[in-house]
Amino acid sequence: MSTVYKQVRWLSLLAILMLVLAACGGQVIEETAPDADNSGEEAAVADSADAEAAGGEEAAASADAADLPEVPRERTLIIMAGQMNQYTLFDNQNPYIPGSDQGFHTGTLPAVYEPLIMFDVLTGEYENWLLENWEYLSDTEISLTVRDGVTWNDGEPFTTEDIKFTFDMALENAAGMVHLADLPEYYESSEIVDDKTIILKLNKPNPAFWATTLTTNHGIHVLPKHIWEGKNPLEFTNFDIAAGLPVGTGPYKMVFASAQQKVYDLRDDWWAVEAGFKPQPKVERIIYIPSQDESQAAQLLIQNQIDMSPIVQVSTLKTMLAQNDKITTYTGTEPPYGYLDWCPIDLNMNDGVAPYDNKDVRWAISYALDRQALVDLAESGAGVTALHMFTPYGWFQPFDEALKDVFAKYDYDTAAHPEKVTELMEGAGYTLNDDGFWADADGATFDMNIYVPGWLKAWGPPLQQQLVDAGFNVTIDFSDGLGSSVQTGEQALSLGCKGPSGVLGMDPNFMLSIYTSQYYRPTGEPAPIWWATSRWQNADYDSLVEQIAPLSVDDPALMPLFLDAMDTWTSDMPDIYFAQLMIRYPMSTEYWTGWPNQDNPYGFPHSWQWELLKTFINLEPTK
Repeated sequence: MSTVYKQVRWLSLLAILMLVLAACGGQVIEETAPDADNSGEEAAVADSADAEAAGGEEAAASADAADLPEVPRERTLIIMAGQMNQYTLFDNQNPYIPGSDQGFHTGTLPAVYEPLIMFDVLTGEYENWLLENWEYLSDTEISLTVRDGVTWNDGEPFTTEDIKFTFDMALENAAGMVHLADLPEYYESSEIVDDKTIILKLNKPNPAFWATTLTTNHGIHVLPKHIWEGKNPLEFTNFDIAAGLPVGTGPYKMVFASAQQKVYDLRDDWWAVEAGFKPQPKVERIIYIPSQDESQAAQLLIQNQIDMSPIVQVSTLKTMLAQNDKITTYTGTEPPYGYLDWCPIDLNMNDGVAPYDNKDVRWAISYALDRQALVDLAESGAGVTALHMFTPYGWFQPFDEALKDVFAKYDYDTAAHPEKVTELMEGAGYTLNDDGFWADADGATFDMNIYVPGWLKAWGPPLQQQLVDAGFNVTIDFSDGLGSSVQTGEQALSLGCKGPSGVLGMDPNFMLSIYTSQYYRPTGEPAPIWWATSRWQNADYDSLVEQIAPLSVDDPALMPLFLDAMDTWTSDMPDIYFAQLMIRYPMSTEYWTGWPNQDNPYGFPHSWQWELLKTFINLEPTK
């Protein structure tokens, strides 16, 4: 691979080599010498000289990095996030096809696109964004009114035609698409009243549809009709920088992309400024670079080379805070150093393949876990255990309390129950061999290969040890790129998290719904929504969730149905939750202040989430 990098004075040669050698398999990287009289101000941009080796058509589709204007370091925001070592699918800017998590969702989503409604899951508050207002006309009709003055970044107006086109396209192609929220189940059609008003028609009542499908909680991404019309939405990558793609309404445009970095520059014609809706951001350039080993990421932030690192372990974070007083977190320098995310951590199983299609086996694996010990080891004691798919935000407490009686029926708690592991595994036809592992009648051991993504790395070893101690022959696989196999079920076991969970206005219905048969797909086909990967089916459960869907959270009929649904779910144990996800992003105040925190919770700084747009707008330069 031959890659030429424009030398940047503020990002050390050592740091660039560390980032790029990992991506390029250790090959020699040609560097230009730094300007002797210009020592700290230019923005880093990679210029690829070998498009095929970079994993895409970047020479044809990307602007030449050397032609980009210089931007001072103090006006540049550098975020390390996403795939390890390189963005292999950087050119996938289509939000609805598999692989978009490394293209569209990492960088482009918060920088280039905007939501209909901005939702803060930490507070339950929402802000109309591309919409001026919205209302339920009936339990199956929602009226949306587009805000005045909204335009796409190519100058075309944003209208109700774009909304209708996107919703209809998504419904028509739902079988092959991802990230569609509740649209396939509930959306029936829409009626355009005029350029500003559209009525969405649902095929059945859903009071949570606005929150699940119209907001930043992984809702629908509205696309420009004039760009997408006539394209095959299952193949169109939406990537051609020279032609102005991707086209969004947000304050930034993608100006360069490669396997090593993605660059977004501030527009001077963002509609929100001209309309008086939002101020012009102070961040002039945003650069996303792939995630690196935790120690490397920590050093780059300590040295002020980046402004935001990926999530790190508590022990690493404490070291970072001690070595650089410019580093901060959502809770400053005090535990828990972050916030409770809406995405409980689970050991996901493909329940459609043996041996995980046996609920007794699933229960045995769950009983093998000492959840509190896992939290103590992985989170240095600064974490929270989990037994279900809901994040326990304040409004959910009555439901959480009521679940205790359901769980008690199954001796289901945070403790390990080794005697139950033995009972269930022997009942399923397994015996312990001379090595202490469960084996079937033919002598084949019960082998578990668990994919662990880098951001959950701390959980892998203690989880492995607990399962090995219980007789399961476990290997942990950190191989990059297995996430796509999790989506198709071909990687049967994985650590991950599922959400948006515990969100007021969405739950309990949304998190219950991801286990319904509507989202079931045979192994080999991608899950229709990111979290529906258990491949579990239960008709009784489906019926209960269908009754729950039209109920508001304060409806007295909800609680008994909720408990019945959770009893059915718990009895089958289709998924094994063991901890709540604490989001701990270290952020640097060397160049930027105004990061959201517990005293100013205007949003949450997820590097891969839509809400990060608010952070881009609120950051203030220090120099």
